[in-house]
Amino acid sequence: MSSTAVPDPSSGGSSDDNTELIIAVVALVISVLAFVIAILQALQQYLATATGFSSCSEAVIGKWAQFARRRMIWSEFRFEVQFEAPVIFVAKPGNTRGPLGDDALAKDESKKIIRLDGGNENFKYTDTVKEFDNEYKQSTQRIIHTADNEKATWYGLLMAIVRMEKESREWQGKKSAEWVKAAGPRPPIDTEEPHAHHSLVVCMQRKRRTWDSMPKDFAKPYATTTISHLVEIAGMLGIHWRKFDLNTDQYRGQGNGFVLYGSYTDGLGITFNFQKQGPTWFEKNRVIPNYNVKQLCFGMAPTIFNQEKKVYADEAKGAESLQLGSLAEIAKTLVVLGCDINTVNYFRKPDQARHTHLFAVPFEILGMVGEMLHLKGTVFRMLPNPTVFYWDPSSFSLSALMMEYINSLRPLHETALKDSEKVRKILKWAEADEKFPLLRTEGSTLDVFGEDINGANLVNHLNNLRSGVELCDEYFGRMKKPGLSMIKRVVRMHIQEVMGILHEKNEGDDNTKNDDNNKALDDAPITIHDIDSAPGEDKETLLIQMYFDRVRQNVVRNLSKQGLLSKRMKARQDSFVSEDDVSATRPKHGERFGDKELNEAWCVLMFRMLCWLQLHDFHKMDIHISKSDAYASRIPVYIV
Repeated sequence: MSSTAVPDPSSGGSSDDNTELIIAVVALVISVLAFVIAILQALQQYLATATGFSSCSEAVIGKWAQFARRRMIWSEFRFEVQFEAPVIFVAKPGNTRGPLGDDALAKDESKKIIRLDGGNENFKYTDTVKEFDNEYKQSTQRIIHTADNEKATWYGLLMAIVRMEKESREWQGKKSAEWVKAAGPRPPIDTEEPHAHHSLVVCMQRKRRTWDSMPKDFAKPYATTTISHLVEIAGMLGIHWRKFDLNTDQYRGQGNGFVLYGSYTDGLGITFNFQKQGPTWFEKNRVIPNYNVKQLCFGMAPTIFNQEKKVYADEAKGAESLQLGSLAEIAKTLVVLGCDINTVNYFRKPDQARHTHLFAVPFEILGMVGEMLHLKGTVFRMLPNPTVFYWDPSSFSLSALMMEYINSLRPLHETALKDSEKVRKILKWAEADEKFPLLRTEGSTLDVFGEDINGANLVNHLNNLRSGVELCDEYFGRMKKPGLSMIKRVVRMHIQEVMGILHEKNEGDDNTKNDDNNKALDDAPITIHDIDSAPGEDKETLLIQMYFDRVRQNVVRNLSKQGLLSKRMKARQDSFVSEDDVSATRPKHGERFGDKELNEAWCVLMFRMLCWLQLHDFHKMDIHISKSDAYASRIPVYIV
């Protein structure tokens, strides 16, 4: 018996259901994927509205990338990129007022002033020295040496400033420790650290910006400062300007392994680019951190006269500030000092003029009346050169000049200045100076301040030189207005006599033709031509002899004549007025100074000049390019 199988309808329905389920699941997965992709695409589109965020990465602005963020603007349904960049300025360490506000009014810690003093807190904003050295070492090992073009150059500028402060303070501490070790235990009279006397530091404030406000063609955040502050920072880093033209906005400076370029950029203004191009040395090359050093960066120098008076770039300068940044500015300074027209014209018409003997005459003026900028307890000597002349102490010896000066001062003290208390103190200073015997054997100032000079010798020598300048400033400080007027007259007459000697005609050849004049030639005064033709070891001796035998005597004689003539003129004026008007018309400070006072003043000024020029130093490649118009200027500049 056969039977036929009947298919189960329920099994076919189950297979169709499974197929439909699989299709539904696949469709769901595809839909979910499509939805996720759509969401991601939409999110990507929104994130793409955060233009510039990639330009605020660590590769571009270093550790400042931690302050960059996106912020959603719901009204525009897009992201806005916010970042922070520094506003850099130069001030005193105790300053609490910055370009973005007062510290006392800043509730947010991020708005407070940050002082780039080399402390550990600075490395929140810059690379550490080790990080920077490793990065620089890697860049120098590349086959093709190129600049780190993707990083903002202001980040490197901040690193250079912090490194300058850190390395120089460590060097200061090392030399001070050597001095303390050599001096032995002593009572804690002054417990202040050397950097407590610093009165100049680079500061910054964090300023929040948005990428929407960036100029069109800029791909990196930029730092902000002013043209005057940038000049001061460049001077502190040892950068010497080679071009500085405010009219064409062309700027270039280099030095100490750095290069600084500047020009005008459409849509923004004056922009600068800072690069490191070679090895950098700070330590003894660090500029003295004195607030008044700022003036030297612009070719001006504060003096011992009226130090509290403010100086403005667009006003005529008096004796309180020397202008030395160009030959024309030096001529103006000589006019202020009262020099005669012949002396002034040597700088107004420099084609055939001579301005140097062993060194340029403006350095004499600076040493005689320039304010002492060295800071007590520190070992820094370097200054920006405010003059248009190079300073090269390797071609002469300030130490030898000081020795010859003391040797010439002793016989003068025994005769014309026997009762001079000030000259006696100067001679006592020379006898008490333990370094002075060593100076007599040194070949140049550079030998005295050598690379490996022991800290004890360095500190002692600087202290002695500083005490020498203070000795003179004490003498000036006790003077009233008539005495200071006499000092100005002595300086003026000294400059006139020196410049006159520099432009004497050489008549030696004509005189030597006559044998009868041989004895006269032996007694003839020393001329600049004698110094020029003398061997190197005799130049300092001849210069000091010429100063004492000719310049000093002419200064005293001419000022005595002027005083006598002035007295006669006043007497003549008094004869034309009634007795009641005599006291009203006669100047209160019209007395005539005697030969002793004039001799003493000249000797003190010469001594101060020799001490001042040894206490301070200028880089031999630094020569000033006129930029007095930029002094205290608030023209904004941008470092990209």
